[in-house]
Amino acid sequence: MDSTKKQELIYFEQLKHTLRKEVESSLHIRKEFKEWSGSDIQTFQIDLEEKCKSTVSEKWVYLHFKNPSEKLPRVDVLNLLSQYCGFKNWDDFKRQKEDVPAKAEEKKRSKRFGLIGVLAGMISLAVIFLMPAKRTTVYFIDAYTQKPIALSELNYSLDVNKHSDISVDPDNEFVLLKLQKDDTLKVDGPYYKPVHFYLTQEEIPESITIKVFPDDYAMMLNYFSRSEEQNWDKRKQQLEGAIHNDAVIFQSHPQHDGIEMLNKGEFIDRLILPVNSLRNLEIQDIVYKDGQILNLRFVQKDK
Repeated sequence: MDSTKKQELIYFEQLKHTLRKEVESSLHIRKEFKEWSGSDIQTFQIDLEEKCKSTVSEKWVYLHFKNPSEKLPRVDVLNLLSQYCGFKNWDDFKRQKEDVPAKAEEKKRSKRFGLIGVLAGMISLAVIFLMPAKRTTVYFIDAYTQKPIALSELNYSLDVNKHSDISVDPDNEFVLLKLQKDDTLKVDGPYYKPVHFYLTQEEIPESITIKVFPDDYAMMLNYFSRSEEQNWDKRKQQLEGAIHNDAVIFQSHPQHDGIEMLNKGEFIDRLILPVNSLRNLEIQDIVYKDGQILNLRFVQKDK
């Protein structure tokens, strides 16, 4: 991904954060986008239409708000959402979010005051980079059960700022973030859906609890490989709907340092039939297309 597109996506994450604050204030929808119900989406669509004389579709909300996406929306939609948040348009939003006021001011001062202005700019930059990082503790819980999720079941990383830092509690119960500036915490896992959590150093509290939604299909595959259910036809029907016809599935065999490739039919037969069946399946990676499993990598555990 080129640097320009990456910066545009960063601005879009900032716009989503600003929009969520606006929705919390004006519509009292105090939820992350992933938790929005159909009613919440409709309420937002109506309010957007009333305030800006245009709106977005429910499909668009699912694509760009409820699911992670590296595709930037059209400029007209970005203009619309920026106006909803009180800006003139998308360019106005980006201009006000740009992190270059210190540099611009430094140039003006250098023209007016020469060396004094340059020194003032250098001091300002030094203050920014020497400013202590703000720390916060992040806990992860299952969005449905409200129970803590073991860090071993999740992948997490900071997306933007190389000066920020992330570390793990020795007891494996939480992660500790040290933010030098705004950043995005990315979280996912073999059995959990991705979450992008935008953090601003100014607003970040001492601790945050992030809800992570289980990946229902991954959980279903894991359950099927461990239960003794005998209704093969029902299971086959469920798996047919969950797996894409063009799916490519890999089974790792660590004991042989190898990997085996299966198609949709082979995988379903092995998962539901008692002969040569897959038991204690552990998913390593899963990729979706059109709401179905397109790529899957798994290993069969002994227990």
